[in-house]
Amino acid sequence: MTTTTPTRLDTDITALPATPGIYRFWGEGETLLYIGKSINIRQRVRTHFQNTAPRARRMCQQTCRIEYTETAGELGALLLENREIKQRQPVFNRRQRRYRQLQTWLLSHNEKGFLVPHRYQPDPQHPLWQQDCYGLFRSPRQAQQALEHWVREARLCPNICGLEQGPGPCFSFQLQRCQGACCGKESVASHNRRLLAALETQQIQAWPYDGILVIHEQGESGEDFHLIHQWCHLTTLPHPPTREDLDHFEDAVFDLDSYRMLLHFINRGAHCFVME
Repeated sequence: MTTTTPTRLDTDITALPATPGIYRFWGEGETLLYIGKSINIRQRVRTHFQNTAPRARRMCQQTCRIEYTETAGELGALLLENREIKQRQPVFNRRQRRYRQLQTWLLSHNEKGFLVPHRYQPDPQHPLWQQDCYGLFRSPRQAQQALEHWVREARLCPNICGLEQGPGPCFSFQLQRCQGACCGKESVASHNRRLLAALETQQIQAWPYDGILVIHEQGESGEDFHLIHQWCHLTTLPHPPTREDLDHFEDAVFDLDSYRMLLHFINRGAHCFVME
């Protein structure tokens, strides 16, 4: 396989560790070109220089040096990569934006027992996921468009879901786009069940722990203890956390990508314990 060999690269790729972690490609003038992660840093970096795609070749040819940070395992690499990309915005990474105006949907029962979506704006610094939420959006308009799409695709009742008002059958029922929850043709239980099914893939689970969750990873390069609260990644420590440690981490912001990572590893049986 063809290998791109930048003339200015002063890093010996063969000397990179074959352990989990992140790596950074630097260009001239302290320009951060790219941040990546892998469970085998050396192998992953080598594949970049074997990639013949024009964009990959251009990035490698601009690379002057490569730095890395080892982690104990895959989750640590994922969390660190996600945080650094969003903080540092490297040139060749996809632009991953934080959610500046968090918008999500809550469900509550109305007087007839129907589940009704209500738009909610959590505080990014203290989101307090005390009940299940659905979707995460950058603006009220984006949230509204998402709800309209869910209702339309699942043939839910726009009236019940708060998109229309007025007594009797909704306009969508007249067009055969609603199964009639608004006029007694569909039961409360059926509509609620279909609404939950339509939103299932968008669910953000309520925070189920009374305290700070600690996820422990151990590997060749050491140990990592990831501290999580309200689905926010607070910090990662190389040693078991103490009470004093809890007073010395940065304010965390809820991030949808890290939430999905954490949920995946927890459901996969990661070693966890709770500090109350």
